[in-house]
Amino acid sequence: MNDTADFAQKLTSDKLKAAYAVWDAARAGRIAPRRDEIVPANLRGVLTFTYVLDVVDAGKDFRFRFAGDRIIQFMGRRYAGELLSEQTNSIFFDNMRQMFSACVAARAPITSGVRQATYPGKDFLEVEAMVLPLSDNGCDVTHLFGAFESWQLGTHSPPR
Repeated sequence: MNDTADFAQKLTSDKLKAAYAVWDAARAGRIAPRRDEIVPANLRGVLTFTYVLDVVDAGKDFRFRFAGDRIIQFMGRRYAGELLSEQTNSIFFDNMRQMFSACVAARAPITSGVRQATYPGKDFLEVEAMVLPLSDNGCDVTHLFGAFESWQLGTHSPPR
């Protein structure tokens, strides 16, 4: 999905909707806000569900920069400073790479929708994730900002 006009309506998580609203307000009609325009003070109540990555070599790789506490708790450790390409043989990280690459290529928001978690040992959860472009030059996607929420499997169904 890459139509920003109805992107928020397709999200089911209130946390993701709130993070999207901060991003959308900061971009002020541009393709994306700058990384420094996404400030923690504007993310009260949702910061622990968010993450930021650096786009490396125009999207050939991605470096983990920041992950909120809920994401670290889900993943079991911090990945800050590590490259996504260092995470191999995992459906979870392959899916992450596809979402990030799609966001860079489209220069637009991407969502996974609600689905069963593929992270090892977390298949008892369902997750919803989104990734949003950030651009320090107004043209290229230089960073990614996103949010992620999880629930017990079968307890969160999208509104009809």
